[in-house]
Amino acid sequence: MEVIIIIMELSNIIGILTITVKTPFINNRLSNKLQSEMHNHYELWEHPIEEVLFLENEDVVMQIDINEVSEFIDVNTFDIVSRGVDNILFIESAEAKIREELNEHKIQLGDNLFLYGNKNEIEETFSKEIEAMNKKKNAS
Repeated sequence: MEVIIIIMELSNIIGILTITVKTPFINNRLSNKLQSEMHNHYELWEHPIEEVLFLENEDVVMQIDINEVSEFIDVNTFDIVSRGVDNILFIESAEAKIREELNEHKIQLGDNLFLYGNKNEIEETFSKEIEAMNKKKNAS
């Protein structure tokens, strides 16, 4: 009999807690507290990429394959950044992934650029490369 009473009391407590947590005020307060704890206790690399890069509505991380139609072959990466691309995260070359001294790298046929910036600006700057990538994708 006492076990049934204890179970009923626990059920009532769980029910009250469930209703309390689902109220918008408590829910928002708990969410804000968890978000605050995440910022205070996690390393930068443990956060979602959208948060780390401060992605806005039009910001993207995009891969661009440098193919034979590209006008950027033998162009220094510094020149690409000056054309409106916010950031080159790294370049995947036949040799390796290049992260250091990116501004000194000359782009070669077959390089893959990993870019961060405004989607429209990247698409405008790399329109030929994106078109060739889409044709290749549709052909396969």
